[in-house]
Amino acid sequence: MVEENFTFYENGAETQVTEAVLSEYYTNYNNAHNKVDIEEANKGDYFKFLNDSQVELVEGDYKTTANYVFKDGYFYILSADSEAMFLYGKGDMSRLEYLYSSIISKAGNATSSSSDAYEDEQDIPYFPTTFNNSIDFHDYEKIEDIQGNAYLLIHNLSNIFVKK
Repeated sequence: MVEENFTFYENGAETQVTEAVLSEYYTNYNNAHNKVDIEEANKGDYFKFLNDSQVELVEGDYKTTANYVFKDGYFYILSADSEAMFLYGKGDMSRLEYLYSSIISKAGNATSSSSDAYEDEQDIPYFPTTFNNSIDFHDYEKIEDIQGNAYLLIHNLSNIFVKK
């Protein structure tokens, strides 16, 4: 299951994203995340907790058993030697979320876009993406700066795995 939300800023305020902006987003940006595509790509994926330290992971045709740990509400897979931790999501043994985000910043005729997903612990402060934690990406100091034909679109998605 994938949950998504859009945050859209235009004319100095947060407002409802329009169908025209969404159409442009899905048509013109290669980094746009699509809920349907994510659901299809991950439809057979699952986590099965075998005990307090091992989990079975299935991603497409790939199946493995690995050691894991929860740290501050985040789920990590441990490397074979337990030296490295790989961020897999947030949550607990009953519900895990893997997070994605895309941002489109438009000002006049110029647009820029960014897309990312959880990869390591340094990503945690940026997910889910908000105006304030994406300020290094766009040129707006405050929401009121987004005026005229400018806008900022933030698309957050959570690929959710629930215990069966």
